[in-house]
Amino acid sequence: MTWRVRFKLFAGTVLVLLVAAYATYHVNETRGTAVSDSAQILGETYVVGTPYAGLVVAQKVAVGDVVSEGDPLFVIDSAALDRDLSLGTVSTAGQATTIDVDGNLVVLATQDGTVTDVAAQSGTFVSAADHLATVQIAGSLYVQAEYTLTPKEYARVPEDAAVTIELPSTATLRGTVERVQVTTVGGKALALVTVGSDELVDGEENGLVGSGTPVTASISLRNDGVVTTVSHAVTTYVRGVFG
Repeated sequence: MTWRVRFKLFAGTVLVLLVAAYATYHVNETRGTAVSDSAQILGETYVVGTPYAGLVVAQKVAVGDVVSEGDPLFVIDSAALDRDLSLGTVSTAGQATTIDVDGNLVVLATQDGTVTDVAAQSGTFVSAADHLATVQIAGSLYVQAEYTLTPKEYARVPEDAAVTIELPSTATLRGTVERVQVTTVGGKALALVTVGSDELVDGEENGLVGSGTPVTASISLRNDGVVTTVSHAVTTYVRGVFG
């Protein structure tokens, strides 16, 4: 056997080993990730209501307005409040409201946020406990994702698992699993996962980061084994050499 033939044989063997190693690494990495069936960004909200019935004489906000805690949202002329004031049974209307100099009920924002819905307009009559508006709480964005997992995959979801959140623009954000709710159907776990992230800042990424935006959420599963140990060691070494 000539040296040329030996070299070709050696090169071919190395190539086959490299391809096999890459394929094994790729399969291992794929096994280590659970991709969401569906996912979207949501935000925590609170409903603005009124303890007294009456006529809305002023609507101070519209959808999209940013409000701070204590900002006036609605002014209501309430006969029931007038009666209670005359009887001396109330002096203030409550934590989420105040009374102006004219004796009208002023409904206030209880937390910082953005108005996402307005159900009461000036000139309309509202009943006690009616829904006047909805406010999305500032800094409350999170991802809600649905997964279909095998029992083995579900067992490999670690506490505070790392999650990669991919936006429609393919930009990615980092998050962690905060809560998992599971039901079992047909031997598989249907998981509803809540993902938190400090990188979910409303309006970022040209407005894509916001409530209602569809995303893809990939959970990093616990992936123990020889291949994982070796690949992690090699990856760490290469990063150390090449920065």
